[in-house]
Amino acid sequence: MSEPGDKKLTVPKFSSFKPKAPAAAPSATSERSRDRKRDRDERPKEKRARHESRRHNDHLKHESEHRRQHRKRSRSRSPSQERALVKRVEVATIPKDNPSDGVFFIDKKGDPLIRRYGGNDRSRVPLYRRSGRGRVLGSGGYLYIHRDGPQERFSVRQPGEGASTLRDRALFQSKTHRAKPFRIRVRSNPGGTDAHVEEDFVPLSKSSKRQRAEEPGSEDEKTAYRSIKGKAKAHEFSDSDIDFDSDAEDGEFDVGSDDPLRQRSIQLSRRVKEHPGDIEAWFELINHQDVLLSIGGSLDGEATKAEVHSFAEIKISMFESALSHAKKPEDEERLLLGLMLEAAQVWSSSKLESRWTDLAKKYDDSFCLWKARIDYKLTNLVAFQYNDMKALMVDRLQTVYKQAMVSISPGPSRLASNAETQRYEQMVYVFLRTTRFMYDAGFRELAVAAWQALLELNLQRPAVYDAMAELQIVSSFKEFWEDESPRIGEDNALGWSHFVQMDGVVDPPESQTDDDTVPKSRDVYKCWGATERLRATNSRKPARATDDVLEDDPYRVVMFSDIEELLFVIPPEVVPSLWKPLVDAFLLFCGLPTAFRTSDWTEAAENDTVIMSNMKLFEKDVLQRPNEPDVLDETKRVPMFKQDASRYALSADLLFAGPGWFSPFSGWTSTSKDSDGPVPLAAVSNTLRLLLKSRGCQELAEYSLAIEVVNDPSNTKKRAKAFIKQDPTNLKLYNAYALAEFSNGNGEIGLQVVGSAAGLITTSSRTGGLTLWNTWAWLELHEGNNAQALVRICAATDESWRNASATMPSPSQLLKAYQSLSATLEHQMSAKQLDEAIATAESLAVLAYLTAQEGSEPTSEAQGSISAAMEKIWTVSSELCAQGQAKSSTHERLLQVAARFLYHHASRGPFRRAYLRDQLSQCIDLFPRNTIFLSLFSWASNMFGIDDPVRDILRKVALANANDSISNRVFAIRYELQRGNVYSTQAAFERALESPTCRSNPDIWRCYTKFSYARQQLRSKAKDVFFRGLRHCPWSKELALEAYTTLVSVMDEFELRSVFNTMSSKGLRIHVDLDEFLAQQKKT
Repeated sequence: MSEPGDKKLTVPKFSSFKPKAPAAAPSATSERSRDRKRDRDERPKEKRARHESRRHNDHLKHESEHRRQHRKRSRSRSPSQERALVKRVEVATIPKDNPSDGVFFIDKKGDPLIRRYGGNDRSRVPLYRRSGRGRVLGSGGYLYIHRDGPQERFSVRQPGEGASTLRDRALFQSKTHRAKPFRIRVRSNPGGTDAHVEEDFVPLSKSSKRQRAEEPGSEDEKTAYRSIKGKAKAHEFSDSDIDFDSDAEDGEFDVGSDDPLRQRSIQLSRRVKEHPGDIEAWFELINHQDVLLSIGGSLDGEATKAEVHSFAEIKISMFESALSHAKKPEDEERLLLGLMLEAAQVWSSSKLESRWTDLAKKYDDSFCLWKARIDYKLTNLVAFQYNDMKALMVDRLQTVYKQAMVSISPGPSRLASNAETQRYEQMVYVFLRTTRFMYDAGFRELAVAAWQALLELNLQRPAVYDAMAELQIVSSFKEFWEDESPRIGEDNALGWSHFVQMDGVVDPPESQTDDDTVPKSRDVYKCWGATERLRATNSRKPARATDDVLEDDPYRVVMFSDIEELLFVIPPEVVPSLWKPLVDAFLLFCGLPTAFRTSDWTEAAENDTVIMSNMKLFEKDVLQRPNEPDVLDETKRVPMFKQDASRYALSADLLFAGPGWFSPFSGWTSTSKDSDGPVPLAAVSNTLRLLLKSRGCQELAEYSLAIEVVNDPSNTKKRAKAFIKQDPTNLKLYNAYALAEFSNGNGEIGLQVVGSAAGLITTSSRTGGLTLWNTWAWLELHEGNNAQALVRICAATDESWRNASATMPSPSQLLKAYQSLSATLEHQMSAKQLDEAIATAESLAVLAYLTAQEGSEPTSEAQGSISAAMEKIWTVSSELCAQGQAKSSTHERLLQVAARFLYHHASRGPFRRAYLRDQLSQCIDLFPRNTIFLSLFSWASNMFGIDDPVRDILRKVALANANDSISNRVFAIRYELQRGNVYSTQAAFERALESPTCRSNPDIWRCYTKFSYARQQLRSKAKDVFFRGLRHCPWSKELALEAYTTLVSVMDEFELRSVFNTMSSKGLRIHVDLDEFLAQQKKT
C-alpha cells in the first residue's frame, strides 16, 4: 500500500490528460528532510484521507482483481507489520514510470471533462445501497434516486409525495418500536489472543476469511445446517432477550439503552414484578402500551388495525395478570372494565357474550360494568332485539331503586353510598339513556310521553301529596294522565298541581290531526322512505283518544300502562337537590346544552354515544361545504361560531350571543325549530316557562329567556318583562334582557336597559351589579367606545362616575379603581366566593386592557394592551389551580373571558398569531373539550406552513385517550371539511368511528354516509359505509332510512328489502308497512 509521503501519488489519474514527465530525482538527504517536514504538517490530513479512502474502497464495485486482492492484504496486516512497512517506504523510491500502482490518491484539481459530459466517470463512483423503488438505504429522509436521461440524480421527496406514503413508513417510524436493537458485545477470547484485538477498528461484520478461521467450538456458534435442531435461522429479537430483573452483562453495550420509553417499560415491568399488588403500577404499564402504540404508528401518527389488535392482546394479558393480584373491589372493577373493553377488539362474539353473562351475575351492583355490557349488546347486530334491550334498561331502574348501596359516580370506582341523591341521580341517567334509545328506535311518542310524565310527577306534584305513600301518588297521577288534560310542554298546560287545585276541571286541549299525505316520487322505495320519515316527525307529540290519528297505528296514543314501568317518584326532601340534574337530562334528551352541569352523571351523559345526537347543522355542513382549501385572505376569515355538539361553560354572553360570537343554540335550532329536533322548540320553551312559574326555579330564568329569544326573537321584550315581573330584584334578568336586545341588533335598547338597571344596584346586590357593569363595558367596547368602557369600570367602584360623561379618568382615579378591585378580588378568593371573583377578575382585565401603557404585543388606537389583560387573568387562574379548582366550571368561564379578550383584540387591529396560539394552547391544555378554545386556535393558525398546529394539538391533546369526546371528534371533522380535502376528511371520519367514544354514534355514521355519497371520489364507498354503520348502530331507525333517501339510487331492490326486513326483525317501529305500500302504489 502506498504511503502518503510519496509525492508521485499526488498526480491525478484521469484519462483526459497525461502526466508530465518526471523531474530528476532529488538527493536522498534532501528528500528525507522534506518527507519528515511534510509528514509533520500533513499527518492529520493524511490520517483522515486514509480513513476515507478505506471506506470508499469498501463500496467500490468496478475495480480490478489486483487492487481488490491488494486491499485485502493491506487490511489483513497486523499493526506491527504496517509500522514496519511505513519505515521501509520512507527510504524507498517509487518507479517513475508507474505512478498508478498506488491504491489511494488525492485529486486537488478535478476533472474538467465533468462540464462537457455532465457528470463523473460512473465506473469510479461508488453505488449507494438501494432499499427498493429508488430509495437510498440509510438516508435520514425521503432521499431517492431517479433517472434523468442517462444520468442518475438524487431528490428529496416530501411527506405525502410519491406513489404511496405508506411504503416509506419504515423510514420514519420510531426506532423504539420498529428497530431491532443492535447489541455490541466485547468478549474475551479464552483460547488465546483475539484475531483482531490489536487492530484500530471494531469489525461490525465478519469476512468470509475470518469465519473460516474461527474455532468451531465458540459459544456464539450458530446452529449448523446438519443439526437435529433443524434448519439454521437468523436470530430474531424478542422480549426474552431483555432481562428486566438484572443489570446488563459485563462487557455488553446496548445501543438502545438510552431510549426513555424503553427505560420506562423496564421500570414499570420491574415494578409490577416486585410489587404485584400495586394496581396503579399495573395501570401505568397498561397505559404505557398506548404510548408505544402511538409512537410506532404510521406517518400520520395513527396505528394500523393489526398493530391495535396486537397491542390489545398484550393489554388483555396484563389485565388478567393484574386481576389475579387485585384485592380491593374497586380495583377489580376497574380491571374488569378495561379487560372487557380491550377484549371487544380481540375475542369472538360468543366468548364475549359468555363472559359478560358471568360478570352480570357476579357484579350486578356495578353501574359501569352494566353500561359496558349494554353498549356491547347494542352494537351486536346479530343478537340485538329492541324488546330485550328495553327490558334490560327497565330492570336496571328497578335494581337501582332496590339497592341498599349505589354507585356514587358513573366511572369505575365501586365507591358506594346510601345517599338518596346519588340513587336518584343514577336513575335519572338510566331513564335518559332508555328514553333516548326508544326515541332512536322509532318509538318517539313513547319517549316524549315518558319525559312529560316524569316531569309532571316530580316537579309539578301538588304539595299535599308530599306526605303520601308512593303508591297513592302514582294512583293519583294516573287519573291526571288518563284525563288527557294539557301536559307539560303543550300549549295552555298548567301542570298536575293546577289540575288538582281545580279538582280536574280544566279546559281540554285542542284535538290534532295527523298528516297522512304521501310524498310524490317516481321511485317507489324513495317514496316509502319519505312517507315513513313524515309519519315519524308527526309522532313526536303523543296523541290522545280524541285526536284524529291513523287507524292502523296503535302506538300513537300512549296509555299510562305503557310508561308506568319507567316512572319513579323522587322523595320531596331530595327534589331540591335533584331538580337541576333532572332538567339537564331533559335538555340533553332534546338535543340542547345543559343549563347547570352540577353532577358527574350529567357530564357523563354529555359524552354518551347513545344520548348525544341531533347534529342537523353538522349534517348540513357535510352536504354543503365544497371540501376545497380556503383561498380567502386570512384577515377576512372568521372562526366557526356555529357548531353543534359543542361544549362550553354557559355564561350570559354565550346564552345571548350575537352573530359574532359562539352560541350554544346553533345546532338543530338554527336549521329548523319545528321539525329537526326531538321535540319542537316551542315545547321546550313551554316546559321551562311552566317550571319557572310553578316551582320558583329562579336559576332557570336566564336559560329560559335564551330559549324564548331563539324561538321567537320578536317576542323578546314581552317574555323578558314577564320574567322580571316575577323577580324584579334579580339583576341577572336585566343583564340577560340587555344582552338579548343587543344580540337581536338593538344596541341602543340594550344600552338603555343596562343603564336603567344600574340604578337598582345596592350594596347587597353589588355582585350582580358588577356583572352588569362588565356587560355595559363590553357593549361599549363592541361599539368602539373605549373611553366610555373605562368609565363604566370605574363606576363599579365609585358611584360618582355612574352619571359621568365620556371623559377620561385621571391616573389617580384609575389607581383608586384598581386598588378597590384588587382588594375585592383578594377577599373573594380567600372567602371561596369564586363566581363573584370571576366577575371581579373580568373587571380588572378590562381595566388593565384599556390603561396599560406598555405591552409586548402590537396595538393600535382601537386596541388596548392584550398582554396586560392576559396577565391579570392568568394570575387569577393560577390561584384557582392552587385551590384545587383547575378543572372547575368557574375556572373554565374565566378562561372563556380570556378567549373573548383575545378575539376582540385580534378583530380590532394588528396582532400576532403566534401569541394567540400560545395563549389558547394553555387554555386547551386545561380544558381540551372546550369548543371555543379549539375554534379560536384553529382560526389563529396559519395554514401555509408545512406543519399544521391544529392537527398537531388535536392529535396530542384534544383527541388523547382521556380527552377524547364526541364534541372534539366532530370539531376535527369540521376542521378537515373547512381546511382539508376530501381524503383528509374521510380519514377524520374513519378515525372518529374507530374511537370507542364515537364508534356507536348514529349521527356521525349518517353524516359519513351522506358525505361519501355527496363526493364523486367516494360515492362507490357510500354503501359500504352505510352497512358498517348499521352493524354498529342496529337500533337507529334514522340511519336505516338512509337506504331509502340518500342511497336509494345505488341500492338494488334486494338490498332495500333486506334493510326493511332487518328493521322489522329487530323490533324497530315501522309506521307504514313496505309490502302494503308497494301494493297500493302499484294499484294507483
